Amino acid sequence: MFETIRWRCHVRVSDRRGAERVVGQLVARLDRTMQIESYERYWKYPELAELRLTSPLESASPDAALLTVLQRAWRIATPWGLGAPGSDNEFDGVASVDIGSRFAVPGVEWMEFYVTDRR
Repeated sequence: MFETIRWRCHVRVSDRRGAERVVGQLVARLDRTMQIESYERYWKYPELAELRLTSPLESASPDAALLTVLQRAWRIATPWGLGAPGSDNEFDGVASVDIGSRFAVPGVEWMEFYVTDRR
């Protein structure tokens, strides 16, 4: 079963409180809960913060999981680049302002999702 979407993103914020506001806007776009697993300054560009987030998926099949994740991801940004599906029922995608993606939430500059049926 595909239980969780793991997200990682780079956001332009000055502190954790700003990051929490961005996550609140992401939650509003997704209409789903989202938990912050970690917050830290991005080592390569200190003006950005790196967030690791999780949100519930609860999907039984790979097809249903992929469709649900893509429907949610497109509420956040367009377009997304998708990776090749892995052998362990895993898939991922990435969106970035550097490659022309547009984010619905101000401050987000790069984001990826990762889904697997492994725990």
